[in-house]
Amino acid sequence: MNSKRVLSLSLIFFAWIQAGCTGGEQSGSQAKAQQAGNFFLSVNTHPMPPEVGSSAEVIATVKQDGQPAKNCRVRFRQYMPGMEMSSDKTYFDMVQDGSTGVYRARGGEFSMGGEWVVELALDCNGKSQTVKFPYRLEWPQ
Repeated sequence: MNSKRVLSLSLIFFAWIQAGCTGGEQSGSQAKAQQAGNFFLSVNTHPMPPEVGSSAEVIATVKQDGQPAKNCRVRFRQYMPGMEMSSDKTYFDMVQDGSTGVYRARGGEFSMGGEWVVELALDCNGKSQTVKFPYRLEWPQ
């Protein structure tokens, strides 16, 4: 097996393990994961999924070349595509959780149901990436 395939399979396995170890905020919670260049990023929220009318903690796991990405600047913003709001351009700086490649921050309020995007902006070792994670929030019953 070539090294890229091993790395990809390892990262997918890590995201699967992390999704199962999020503390069980809600049954069926699952990390969203994407690869961007040699970075692998996964995002969870607490609660998962986010709830209309409240903010959520956003937890991002960042790996570079299969290792925890340390000393990166990680930020995120949340917005509804097609629904311009004044808060759309607000980025929240994420704090590194030890040296595990995990970054955390609390965002703004998810003000209504519908399509949302949590967009990570990553500056790490001179490389920048922006990755979008879509969410669909349901109106409360």
